[in-house]
Amino acid sequence: MNEEKNTQLSENENIKPKAKISRVGFIFGIVMLVVYFGMVYLLLFSPIFEATFKPLMRYIFAAIFAAYAVFRSYRFVKQL
Repeated sequence: MNEEKNTQLSENENIKPKAKISRVGFIFGIVMLVVYFGMVYLLLFSPIFEATFKPLMRYIFAAIFAAYAVFRSYRFVKQL
């Protein structure tokens, strides 16, 4: 019986408490997500980068930004 309590205590000690996100960190995370998704929109649908990049490169960069934005969104929501 005593061993079960010790095992449960040691298992609970390994669990890390969830870190609270500060208000500034929360706002910064939201702003950065808007920037990432904004870049995806600009690369795909805006004529701004037509003179700078060939269409294939624009699509590649948009896919990279989109993947990173989704990854950061997942981490952001997981923190809440």
